[in-house]
Parts: sequence; structure tokens; C-alpha cells
Amino acid sequence: MEPHPRSPGRPEAYDAPNPHNSKGPLMLIRTRRTRWAAALAAIAVATLALTSCSDSGAEGDEEITLWTWPGGLSETVTSAAVSEFPEADLEVSTIGDDFKQKLVTAFTGRSGIPSITGVKGEDMPYFLQEADLFTDLNTLDIDDLLDDFPDWKIEEATTADGKLIGLPTDIGPTALFYRTDILAEAGLPTDPTEVAAATSTWEDYFTWGEQLKARTGTFLEVSLSDVFNKAMGQGETKFVAENGDFLGDTDTVRAAWDLAIDAWDRGIVAGIQDGSTDWASAVSNGTLPTLLGAAWYQGDIKSNAPDTSSLWKVTAMPGGPANIGGSFLTIPAATEDKEAALEIIKFLVSPENQATTYSEIGNFPSSISAIDAPALQEPDEFFGGQVTTDVFREASENMPTNYTSPIDNEVSAPYFTELINIESLGKDPEQAWDDAVAAAKQVWETAQ
Repeated sequence: MEPHPRSPGRPEAYDAPNPHNSKGPLMLIRTRRTRWAAALAAIAVATLALTSCSDSGAEGDEEITLWTWPGGLSETVTSAAVSEFPEADLEVSTIGDDFKQKLVTAFTGRSGIPSITGVKGEDMPYFLQEADLFTDLNTLDIDDLLDDFPDWKIEEATTADGKLIGLPTDIGPTALFYRTDILAEAGLPTDPTEVAAATSTWEDYFTWGEQLKARTGTFLEVSLSDVFNKAMGQGETKFVAENGDFLGDTDTVRAAWDLAIDAWDRGIVAGIQDGSTDWASAVSNGTLPTLLGAAWYQGDIKSNAPDTSSLWKVTAMPGGPANIGGSFLTIPAATEDKEAALEIIKFLVSPENQATTYSEIGNFPSSISAIDAPALQEPDEFFGGQVTTDVFREASENMPTNYTSPIDNEVSAPYFTELINIESLGKDPEQAWDDAVAAAKQVWETAQ
């Protein structure tokens, strides 16, 4: 079975690069840095061009186009939007692979720009640098919407001078997903409350994983990158500070690194790439019975392991919730009928439709009022009849918020490259850390 496509808000830059890539770590970093700089330069040229022309995503006709990615929006909701706005002749395109790059290409080429487009949470800092490519939603009628979204999420789509370029579709509180049948085989508790108590800290979680491995031969964690990424998501800072300072050698980053290495030393890491075919097989056959992920991860598990329905449960994440992902809908500046586009966005992010999206694919609502919708209180048979909303609601109320720099993805990439080098090449972790910091600092310095 093919793995589920990239899910909403999943941090693609945090995915480990392909260990079979023929480029060495430094070449990979230089390539990414070059691509980032080239794309930024090209998009700047596109900004100037777009502000002086009237080309629209609909290329002059009245059709409104919407771009999203697999799992970005519920198909039920997008289909309802097509019916709700017949005069818009709404066309919904689901774009696979590198969504951000395809969007940048459309902007740069000034061709086929969608009237409405999703922007993944991890990509928003990049596009905030070129806010003129998008409509400032504050210039439209949105006052009745803003109170229904968390302030911190609105801030993620707001420029320093106050332009708002996106409305949030979902947020990314995290949890621990686990297979009850495998845990029962290991003689471990399966009740969500008992599992949460047994895995409340990372140390508890790793010790629990050692027991799981010894008794069943299964793995606790998918990869070093996953541990590192989730631990970073629990912090209040990332790799670059809001004032531009380099944070890649701080205690926060080192602590996340050390957690990943500790898990590796204990032999509880499978060493496979999240979302890969190997991952899908491991989730299906039970060799990877525990997963840390955001709410939208429910959709990944369901689509890749349908035969495991009723065997899963969800509980609190070790060490507290992380904030992973959560996306936006935007209106490009080139869109001719901005008011019509806004009405469609309002429909898509309405509490009722966000509740439908959650019940179908697990994207946790950004709408505060949607959380109490009846659809979110329904037991989920895939998760053994559990109301999973309860877990993610609590996580959303306690997860940290943090600043993401426009170059954070580029600066963070060397750490994930080096973690793969440890897994695939047996590289010494201390040497890998030193190399990661040096390479990250070089990327940061080049971007100054």
C-alpha cells in the first residue's frame, strides 16, 4: 500500500532527507540554500510584476480556482462549496508532491495562479516575506471571523506591519497513538489514562518502550528525526530567534538532540522515514505500534492501515503536547473577485465545516466554536470507540506557541541530515552534532 500523501501542516522541512541521496550533507545543504535564495529572488520579481498587472488565477474569466493538497480539506466540504457557490464555477485542485514549490512556480511564472490557495503552516513564514503576493484580508469583511480563531494562530499569518494574508483551517496539537493489541501482548496497560500515566515523561516513555521491545520485538519510535522534531515542537523557541539570532546551539536544541540519541542508544528506534512505504508497512503489521503525531495524523493511520480499525487509542504525548502544523487559506493578490473568494473561504473554515473535516480526516479545528460541535463528540470506531477530540482539545489548550523564522526550515535541515547519518551510516553522535551546528550556522550567516 502506498503511503498517505503529505498531510496538512506536516512539516516537510523537518522530514529527514533521503539517506540514499547521492549528495553529501554539505552539498545537500548548499543545494537547499541555493534553491531557497533563487526561489526568493524569483518570487520577488513576481511580486513586482503582479502588482503592475491584472492577471488572475482565473486568467480573465469568472471561474474561481482553489488549490489544496491531499488531506488539506475534507472532500465532502469542498464538494459542498462547489454546490454552495454555483455562480463561482469553483474548481478544486488537489496538488500532490511539493505543494509550496508548485505555488512558487505559479507566482513566478504569473500563470495559473489559483484564486484561493492553501498555505501550510511551516511555509507561512516564507510567504510572509512576500506578502504583496497575497490580499491583505484586513481590507475585506472579516471582522466577524477573527474572534473565532486563537490570537496566536492569526499572528502566524500576520506581517510585522499588520497585514493578514491567511485564515487558519486547522491547528496541530499532538498526542500519542498506540495499538492496544500489541500493548496487551506486551503486558502493558491499554487504557488511555493508564498509558498517559506510564509515559508522562520522555524517560518514562523510553523505559516503557524498552519493555515493549523486549516483549514483542516492536519499536517505540519511527526515527531519530521524529523524536527530535516532536521535542522541538514542545519548546518555545526554534532555530532562529525573532530578532534574527542563531539558536541552533542553544540548550533547547541540544536537549532535543540528546533525547533522540538516548532513544537510539536504547534500541527503540526503527530508523525508517515517516510517511514512507516502510512506515506504512510497519504501522499495518504492528512492528511500529506507537506513533507521536498531530491530530491530522489520524488520517494517515486510517488510510495506511485500514485493517487495524478498532485497535488504536490516543492519549497525551510524553513531556507535554507539541505544536506541529496547522494551515491557512489565502487569496492571491492577482485574484479578480476577492469578495467572492472570501465568501468561499468563510464557508470552508466555518465551524460546521471544520467539524466535518475533523470527523473525516482528523484536522483539528482552528475554529474555537467548532470544538463543541456534535460531530466532534462522536466516538471514533477506528480508535476503539474513543472520542479522540477530548485528547486533542486538552493538548490544544496547553501546547506552546513559538516564533518561526522565514529561514528556520533551511537552518534546521542539517540537524535532520546528521540524524540520518547516525541511523544509516553509524556516524558518531557528537561529531554529527558539531557538523550540524556548523552547517546550520553557515546557512544562517549566508542568509543575513
